[in-house]
Amino acid sequence: MLKYRLLTDDELKELEHEFKQFLIVNEIYDEEWRKLNAEKNEKVGELVIMFSNLVIEKSLKRIQYLEIATSEGINAYHCKEDEIELIGISTQQTGINFLSLTPDELSSTPLSIFMTSKKYEKERETTIFEMLNSGCGIIDEKRYGQLRLAYEYSTKPRQN
Repeated sequence: MLKYRLLTDDELKELEHEFKQFLIVNEIYDEEWRKLNAEKNEKVGELVIMFSNLVIEKSLKRIQYLEIATSEGINAYHCKEDEIELIGISTQQTGINFLSLTPDELSSTPLSIFMTSKKYEKERETTIFEMLNSGCGIIDEKRYGQLRLAYEYSTKPRQN
């Protein structure tokens, strides 16, 4: 059963060595693979699905941080083992487009910054896959840390 998506032909070519190892582990050797492929045997499709699931799941397990920026705001996610943490940034000020804000404009715009977390409703990797397909991009820990620092700064009491 296909859990994520099939690897493209280009991706399979890039992973040719790993795919050969996968076939060997599944007791399919070069001659048998060529025969199955030539016969358009349904087992070929099943093996490609299994390999695709394996490769994509392994990649998804390594993802820790995601972000999506829209004209209305920025949402950054820390994909922890059991829960997902969200830092959201938006503004009530009209006419602000987060996709085109310069750093100077951003620093002079009144922002609303919040943080929340929740348990995954689906498997962690399935959630991440769906988020990537809906427009999220992978970010690094430094970028997420900057947004978390902005949140922490926004919640500190101001001293006069």
